[in-house]
Amino acid sequence: MATYIKTDNLAVVKNEKVFFDANIWMYIFCEIGDYNSHLIRRYSSSFRYFLKNQTSIFIDLAVISEFVNRYLRIAYSNYIRKNNLKITDFDYKKDYRKTDDFNDAWKNVCNIVTNGILSKANTVNFEYDKNTLTGLLNPDSLDTDFNDNHIVNLCRSSDMYLFTHDGDFKNTDINIITENGYYWKN
Repeated sequence: MATYIKTDNLAVVKNEKVFFDANIWMYIFCEIGDYNSHLIRRYSSSFRYFLKNQTSIFIDLAVISEFVNRYLRIAYSNYIRKNNLKITDFDYKKDYRKTDDFNDAWKNVCNIVTNGILSKANTVNFEYDKNTLTGLLNPDSLDTDFNDNHIVNLCRSSDMYLFTHDGDFKNTDINIITENGYYWKN
C-alpha cells in the first residue's frame, strides 16, 4: 500500500530517494507561469529542505523534456496574450520559434535546467525492452498515461518516493509526497 506524505512531514523521507515530477519543477522554477503562490512556497520550501538534508533528488529525460516543453508553451501563451495575437494565426513552431521572445525563453529554460535542476538532481534511467515498452501502452485501472506509467516504473525499480502535484498517481503502489488534497479523499 502506498504512503502519502504532505510537505510539512518531510522528516520521514529524509534518508529516502525522491523523484521530482515535472509539475514540481514548474512550481519551483517557472517564474513565467501563473501558479498558486501557496503551492510555490510549499514546494520550494520542500526543495530547500531536501537540499539542506542531502536527500537524494532524482530526475530523468522524460521529466526534463516535459518541463522544457511546458515552459516554452507558457512563454508562447504569454507572448500571444501580450501581443494580442490569436493562436490560430500565430503558430508555435512556424512563427513563435523565430522570435526573440522564444530565443530568450529557450536561454532561460536551458539555464534553469542546467543550473537549477541538473546541478542539484541525480539522473535515473530505466532500461526498456519491447515487453516493458509495450506495458506502458496497455490501458490500466491506474488512471495514468504513458509518461505516468514510465514514472511509476522508475519509482518502483529504484525504490523512490514520487514528489508530485499530479493526482493521477493515487491508484498506484508508489509512495507520494504532495500537497494535492485528492490523495486524502476516499
